[in-house]
Order: sequence, then C-alpha cells, then structure tokens
Amino acid sequence: MSNFIKARHYFNSMFQTKGYKAYKQHWEDQAGFMDKPPWNKDKILKLTISTDFVENLKELQFSTHSLKEENGETTLKLKVPYNYQELDDFKFKSLELLGINENWLTDIIIDNSHCSHP
Repeated sequence: MSNFIKARHYFNSMFQTKGYKAYKQHWEDQAGFMDKPPWNKDKILKLTISTDFVENLKELQFSTHSLKEENGETTLKLKVPYNYQELDDFKFKSLELLGINENWLTDIIIDNSHCSHP
C-alpha cells in the first residue's frame, strides 16, 4: 500500500469521515491496493430508508442519481466492490462508512444493477 493511501486511511480514521465520499474512497483504496477494478458492474447495494430518517441523509452528500423517491419510499442505490461477496460483514461495513444507522432502514439488499453508469 502506498504511503499516500496509508496517510489517507489514517486521516479518515482520525476524523471519522462518513457519507458517500468515505464509502467510495474506502472501496477504491481497497481495490487499488489489490490492483483490480473497484466496482462490480452487475450488482448494487440497495437501501430503503424509513420516512422517519430521510432528513438525516442530507448531510451525507448522496447524488440525485443514487437517492430516489419511488412508490412513497426513499431508496439509496450504490455501487458495490467487485469482491463484496468475499468481505466479512460487507453490509455492516457499508453502513458504517456511509454514516447510516441500521434503524434508519426498512430494507437492505444486494440487487442486480440496471444502471448504465460505470
């Protein structure tokens, strides 16, 4: 692992960065260390947020592409790392990085991707 990546991990752990940027950076750093592409093109992490906690998402900086209102529910769809199925507690780690409490959710699944964005 490069000194730059180690320094970024240290910095992030010191200041407990949360939100989309922390999620994205963490998994990209992991993939960079293993010299593999970071994202699985066929799967997404889909979080359904309870209406009681939708306001809590604003500070976590999700794009309008990722955050959608569908059928009265708010869903957050995120890319997953290529090796998500090999990771212990991938869903729990993702929630931690995102700064989302488990009690905010009504559902969390790995779903097939229907997105054309890389």
